[in-house]
Amino acid sequence: MTNKELRQKVAERRKRGFRKNLLVNLALLILPILLTIVIFITAINTYILSLFLIYFVLPMFYTVDKRLRYDLTGIGKPNFTYADGYKAFFTKNMGGVFGAIGAILLAILVFIFLLFILEYAFPAIAHCFPGAGEVVEKVSAIYSEKQVDMDALTDYLLKNGYLLTQPATVLIGVSAFIPMFLLVFYFFNNNLSMHYLSTIVLPDIDKNVSASQARGISKIQFGRLIQGHRLKESLLQNWPYYLVFTFLYGIILYACTFITTTNLMVLPIVALLAPALSLFYGFLLDYFCLMNEYCVLEESQSLLLSRMPEQMRFSVYQTYCSPNYIHGEESAARGCFVPAPTYHQEHPFSSPFANTPYSSTPSQEGQPSSFEERRTENADDAQTNSKPTEAPTGVVIDLSDEKDKEDNTK
Repeated sequence: MTNKELRQKVAERRKRGFRKNLLVNLALLILPILLTIVIFITAINTYILSLFLIYFVLPMFYTVDKRLRYDLTGIGKPNFTYADGYKAFFTKNMGGVFGAIGAILLAILVFIFLLFILEYAFPAIAHCFPGAGEVVEKVSAIYSEKQVDMDALTDYLLKNGYLLTQPATVLIGVSAFIPMFLLVFYFFNNNLSMHYLSTIVLPDIDKNVSASQARGISKIQFGRLIQGHRLKESLLQNWPYYLVFTFLYGIILYACTFITTTNLMVLPIVALLAPALSLFYGFLLDYFCLMNEYCVLEESQSLLLSRMPEQMRFSVYQTYCSPNYIHGEESAARGCFVPAPTYHQEHPFSSPFANTPYSSTPSQEGQPSSFEERRTENADDAQTNSKPTEAPTGVVIDLSDEKDKEDNTK
């Protein structure tokens, strides 16, 4: 498949996401966004402890993600609700699908690093606003004394520190741009994409391992095979949304620099206002970015199969066909990602055809030769024709050579 054909298929699949429940999904996205903004703004006053409350908001985001996946593939529950999302998070094994803790901590580290670099420009920024330059000079003079009078410094800041609101808004807003961009458009999306890819290669993997383990398997094995291709195609599809986010962030940050206050306790809230508001339009824009990334993964299956080593293909096939692997609706709709091997491939040492390429082998009688032939022309019919098959319950066989580790970003 050429790049042009791939992008045409991505555009066709994207139309499904636009003509389905787009407005309903975006409406469901507003409530968790607003709750996240409140948690984010109060983070400084609560010594970042409030950020842990985001975990109780994530099921709402997961609800929107599940509805988006259904719109694109026709697999799953069409009217997935908040209640279903909370049930999946707290009674099943979907709590680590976002990798939220690791993503947030990484964004905080990037923010601290940039803040440490840009703080040297703070005196110059302060002199651009009335009164702020004098406060910085006075604080510097107190610190330059041989014996710093902390009581005098504290008293001075309590009376005049509010004048630093505008330069602090600029400093924190500029320092937070890259972390917020990465958090919204890359850290979360990369984790969700890796989980989505694992459900393509091993349908119903969530019934066998936790979401964090599924992400880990995909990231270590399948995701590496098309990582460059995925990032390039996603960038080509999503760059207009990135520009819109950057433009809106600049406009809102500029508007926030006109906000003044006479209360020092309000300063952190005003300074964090621009990054916090970026979450609102950022997550709304990211809905379309994530849609594009899912479409790219769906239409890149042939490329992934062609790049998959023979040993990995056989491992995927063995795991999927294991009597201990739990199957469900995804398995019925997608089928096995890898075509079934012939007798000679399963017994390579008893045949002169041991080195025959895996992908060129005809499938077993009655089984489609590839996943493309298994798909119906309209994936909306997948739910009708995809009743779960009976299978013994059990645990999936590990695909890697190392022991499974719970993702610390759970």
